[in-house]
Amino acid sequence: ITAFEQRQGRGRMQRKWITVPGTSLPMTVIIRPTISEMKYLNLFSPLTGLAVREALADRGIETEIKWPNDVLLHRRKICGILCETRWENDTLQALILGLGINLLHGSAPEMPDLNYPASSIEDETGIAVSGTEWIHDFLAQLIRLRPLLGTPEFFALWEKHLAYKNEIATLIRPDGTAERGEIYGIDSEGDLLVRDNAGNLQRYLAGEISIRPVNSSDI
Repeated sequence: ITAFEQRQGRGRMQRKWITVPGTSLPMTVIIRPTISEMKYLNLFSPLTGLAVREALADRGIETEIKWPNDVLLHRRKICGILCETRWENDTLQALILGLGINLLHGSAPEMPDLNYPASSIEDETGIAVSGTEWIHDFLAQLIRLRPLLGTPEFFALWEKHLAYKNEIATLIRPDGTAERGEIYGIDSEGDLLVRDNAGNLQRYLAGEISIRPVNSSDI
C-alpha cells in the first residue's frame, strides 16, 4: 500500500513522520509470518531496513542502518521504519511494515525541531529515483532477504552496515537523560551492545534508547 501524501504518519515513540507530496514515498507492506518466523517478529524491522539498504546499494548508493532500523545516507536520515502487529485474541493476523523514504529534493522538511538531521536520496547523490522503480527494487530485496531472518548471515549483514559501529555516540533515554558509549555491535537477539565508560558491555532493547551523534546537543 502506498500513498502520494501522508498527513498523520508516525514513527517509534509516537514521533511524527511528515511527507511532502510527490517527493517521498510512504508505504505499508502487510506480512503474514510463517510459523517458523514467529520467533523472529522483532527482526522484521531491521529486515526492512536491510531491504532498503540493499536496494539502494544496487544503485551504487551506500547507506547505514542506525539501530534499530533508520536508514542513513551520509549520516542523514532518509528512511524511517515502524513495524507493528495485529492480533485477534492470541492469533497474529498480520505484521505491518510501515516505512517512508525520502526520494526527491524537497522531501525532507526544514524543521528546526527534527529529532535527527534528514535529507533525501536526490539531495545527497543527485540520483532521482521514481516511486515505481523504488517499490519494485525494495520488494525484490525484501523477498530475497526474508529467508535469512534470524540466521548468522542476517546478523552479519546488519552489523556490517551498522551506523556508528566502533564509534562513540550519544545514547538518549525516553526521559531525556543521556550518556555516551562506544557502539560495539548487535547480539543474537537483535539488541544493541554498547561499551560504557568503564569498559563494560551494556545491552539495550529497542525503545530503551535512541542514538545520536556525539554532537547531538547541537541538533
